[in-house]
Amino acid sequence: MRYKSRPSVFIMTGALVFLLTAMVPGLSFADGQRTIVGAWRVSISGGPGTPPLPSWYQALATFTRDGGVIETITDPSIGTGHGRWVKTHRREFAVTTLLFQFDAAGAFVGTLKARANLTVDKAGNEFTSDKYLFEFFDRDGNLLTSGVGAAHGTRIEVEPLP
Repeated sequence: MRYKSRPSVFIMTGALVFLLTAMVPGLSFADGQRTIVGAWRVSISGGPGTPPLPSWYQALATFTRDGGVIETITDPSIGTGHGRWVKTHRREFAVTTLLFQFDAAGAFVGTLKARANLTVDKAGNEFTSDKYLFEFFDRDGNLLTSGVGAAHGTRIEVEPLP
C-alpha cells in the first residue's frame, strides 16, 4: 500500500510544480533580451523647449517585469522617479515616469513628468525614442513648462569578475 501511494505523490507534486510554473511565468535571460525588462543606462538629448543639458546628463532606469519603472537622473535637483510602462507593439513600449524636484535648499518645488515611446532594437540591447516629452509642474500641479527631446538606452549587462 505504501508503494502504491508513492507514485501518486510524485505525480501530484510534479503536476503542482508544472501548474505553478505555468501560472507564474519566469523571466529567463533570453526573455529579457526581447523586452524592455531590465536595467538601462539612458542618455537624453534636448529638443524644442528643453533647457540646455550638460554632457554628463543621463539616467539609470530599471523596468520591472510587472510594468514598473524606477529611474534616477544625474540632476541633483531631481529625485528618484517612479512610473509605469506598457507594451504597445512588437518591441515598442510607452513609458510614464514622475520625478520630484527640489530647490538648492532641498525644499520640494514640483514634479517632472516624463513620457516616451521607446523602441527596442532586434538584439534587445538598445532602445531609442524620438518621442520624448517632459512637463514641469509646480507644487500645486500647475503646468509650468514642457519640452521634447530624444532618448537612447543601452542595456546594463552583467560583467563577471575575472
